[in-house]
Amino acid sequence: MINSRRPYGSQRSWWPPSPAVTTVTVVFAGIFLLWTTGTIDFKGLFVKKPENRTAGLVAVPISGMKVPAYAQVTRDHLWDRQAGQISVIYLRPQEVSADMMRDLGQILGRVVRREKPAGYLFTEEDFFPKGTRPGIVAGIPPGKRALRVDAERVFGLQGLQQGDRFDLVSAIPLDSGRAAVSSGGGLYAKQMEMQAALNNWNKQATVTPLVSNGLVVEPVLPRNTVVTNSSLVGGQTMGSKPVMEVIIAIDPAEVVRLTEALAINAQIHCLPRSGRPEDDPAVSVPSHAPRSPFGNRETGPGNGPMTTIETINGTNRQLIAAPEQR
Repeated sequence: MINSRRPYGSQRSWWPPSPAVTTVTVVFAGIFLLWTTGTIDFKGLFVKKPENRTAGLVAVPISGMKVPAYAQVTRDHLWDRQAGQISVIYLRPQEVSADMMRDLGQILGRVVRREKPAGYLFTEEDFFPKGTRPGIVAGIPPGKRALRVDAERVFGLQGLQQGDRFDLVSAIPLDSGRAAVSSGGGLYAKQMEMQAALNNWNKQATVTPLVSNGLVVEPVLPRNTVVTNSSLVGGQTMGSKPVMEVIIAIDPAEVVRLTEALAINAQIHCLPRSGRPEDDPAVSVPSHAPRSPFGNRETGPGNGPMTTIETINGTNRQLIAAPEQR
């Protein structure tokens, strides 16, 4: 008969495992499973959590990136890519003023008046009225019309910034010549011609105000235009040419005068207005008419030392110039 009892001190078989080993294995397996799934954070168990430094502070949204002028604010303009959340700045309650916008509904979808750098909070003054369309049309005041002008055709537009005010005047030099001076004929034609020469009548210009209190919608920026070049060797080729242009907003009636002045190649000068709030927008530049030797003292700025007499001889009518009576 064989005795199956194991003598004392003999080596025990590893299987089946003892209840103690089974319990320890199950516990470690459960802990490992919880750690791999992120349920347990061993680092957080031994490292002290940082204090909540934003407790009691007010979160105010700020721009997370540069917002261009006349652009419509979207979520991307407020998103902080590094933090993965809306860009905010925490302020103490006493530092928050009433004009600071804290609600995203007041910011998203609005059109900004000017360029907004990154890291700045928003106020109502940063936006156009609700319902304004984004783009260049947002910068055109109600009742005005925008016009794209070649900056090289208007002296003084260079250097003006968005929102600056200005006036435009045109100057057309007087090119009369001797024929126009002596066209009156008559006994005093030579005397009138000499009198006009002595008064430098030929060296004058007509100065006319074109625009009053205009607005710079977009400052001077380069724009490439398509040009066509022709040569005997290469034939007709297409190219581009940079043009410096500026977008201005003026009254509808002033569009006609300015377009006419540009069409006749008049000398156009820009007169920047004061940027102070007390500047009177109703003040305009007066016009100036050339001094004519055919006028008299009662005609205002066009007076001169000569007068004209109309003679009628049968069916013939003629203007004769004569010295003005003193």
